[in-house]
Amino acid sequence: MDPYKKLISNTALFGISTFGARFLTFLLTPFYTRVLTSAEYGVTDLLLQTGNLIIPIASVGIANAVIRYGLERSSDKSGVFTTGVLVTLTGYLLLLSVSPLLERISFLSSHLWLVLLYVLAANIHSVCNQFARTMGHVRLFALDGILRTVLTILFNILLLAVFPMGVTGSVLANVFSDGITTAFVFCRARQWRYLRLSAVSRRDTVRMLRYSAPLVPTNLCGWIINISDRYLIALLVGNAATGIYAVSNKIPTVLLTIANIFTSAWQLSALAEQPRAEKERFFSNVYATYSAVAFVVASGVILTAQVSTRLLAAPTYYEAWRYVPVLTLATAFACLGSFFSSVYMVEQRSAATLTTTMLGAAANLVGNFFLIQLWGAMGAAISTLLSYLLIFAVRAIHTRSMLRISWDIPKTLISALLLGLQCLLIEGDAPLWPLWSGLCFLAVAAIGRRPLWSAVKKVI
Repeated sequence: MDPYKKLISNTALFGISTFGARFLTFLLTPFYTRVLTSAEYGVTDLLLQTGNLIIPIASVGIANAVIRYGLERSSDKSGVFTTGVLVTLTGYLLLLSVSPLLERISFLSSHLWLVLLYVLAANIHSVCNQFARTMGHVRLFALDGILRTVLTILFNILLLAVFPMGVTGSVLANVFSDGITTAFVFCRARQWRYLRLSAVSRRDTVRMLRYSAPLVPTNLCGWIINISDRYLIALLVGNAATGIYAVSNKIPTVLLTIANIFTSAWQLSALAEQPRAEKERFFSNVYATYSAVAFVVASGVILTAQVSTRLLAAPTYYEAWRYVPVLTLATAFACLGSFFSSVYMVEQRSAATLTTTMLGAAANLVGNFFLIQLWGAMGAAISTLLSYLLIFAVRAIHTRSMLRISWDIPKTLISALLLGLQCLLIEGDAPLWPLWSGLCFLAVAAIGRRPLWSAVKKVI
């Protein structure tokens, strides 16, 4: 199949699954903010994000190696899958052995068992889910996304509204949905056929771990950029402020959801075998469209920040809109930086992904330390923006030595400046700011009209 058609087809399939699922979760934000106090919401968010921090450490990020090497035609799929499962279970046993140390962390002391269950369910689900993609079960992968979200919503309603279990119910909802969907994918794809200890080889295990291990500190650095600010806000400002800031992060997920949909399909296309010149042209054309979509959607989210916050959160959380514009701009650059990291994936340069992410994490920690003390939660949002901007710039320059992706620097700068102007207009409550912000949105759309129209024609 033509690579563009294949990419569009897979993106559409993942879009039906992911966007519909995320949209349902998005609409439930008012429910969560009404059944949980801002302090409870903040604690729940910290527990889940702590679990997300532990997940790649406990599994050594092996799911990344499962998708990377499972897609190779020459790979032994039984060896890849069995290695992934064994590494995940071994890592979890090691996690249990150090759990007494984790109990000493104040906010984890009474909820550690929840976090441990969350980590196990998420890691097993990730390995089975990613392996399903390598087997060619793209539709099953998409269905898994829908089923998991529907179950998460149903369990949240059951454990928060019917049986008001608060923080415990919210975390268990994720554990139950991961467990059920893992069983569904495992049985539907008949993955037990690929569980064979005899297929595990030392050479392939070392190769997989060598690829996935550097991605563990990469995820840690990503966690620092995304989540460390919430810990500092909780420490310096309070749990209520953390809950409000967590809600503000929900709004930019519209952009992040679109990026994740594309990334799921892009991984399958980026690893396809092509002559170098053709691959460079393919990457350049796809990036032009991807960046145009990222900037246009980000501009739209900034324009509607106040309205979306009022619709999607309880009145006590309305203040969250103030952080949405800056966080949305940060998310746009995170998406662009993520695209360039796909070059590292193709070239098996996971250490480069680690190095560039470490730069962003270091900048974020320094920025958080100083800016939160000066401007509170807004300082955290600005620090996040600067760190993602740094990662994008370094990767865009560094990857040119591996794969020359052509991109229009002046258009990127102008689009970014227009989004920055939108942030200043809404934050400063400038006279007629909706009008000027709307004009900025139209200007961003006009800048990206050619790649967007090209993509539309390919879809048609």
